[in-house]
Amino acid sequence: MNPSFGKISESEMIIGTMFALGVSALCFIFDLFIIGMVVTPIIESFFTFGMWLFFKSKGDPHADKVGVNIAQYAANLIPFIPSIVVVFIVKVYIHNHPKIAGLTTQVAKMAIKA
Repeated sequence: MNPSFGKISESEMIIGTMFALGVSALCFIFDLFIIGMVVTPIIESFFTFGMWLFFKSKGDPHADKVGVNIAQYAANLIPFIPSIVVVFIVKVYIHNHPKIAGLTTQVAKMAIKA
């Protein structure tokens, strides 16, 4: 395991989720207007970048995977969906339970071979 790996505490989970909900609510309001198609992906991309910095500082081994980052930024393009909240919660769970992440990669490899 990474020597700088640190689990995410409950208070960080709550603060991050509340911040993500606030950003999602703001983006939902913008999505109600035409300007939301332009402004919302930019705002959510800044939050996704901040989330990447947060997980990188916690020593997350999955933070630098290109496919994961592309999927996160692509999810920002979907209007009216609080994708950043879902992504944050899933990333926290995977970060705090690394055995689950290893199991999913093994299942994915087996599915590709089949």
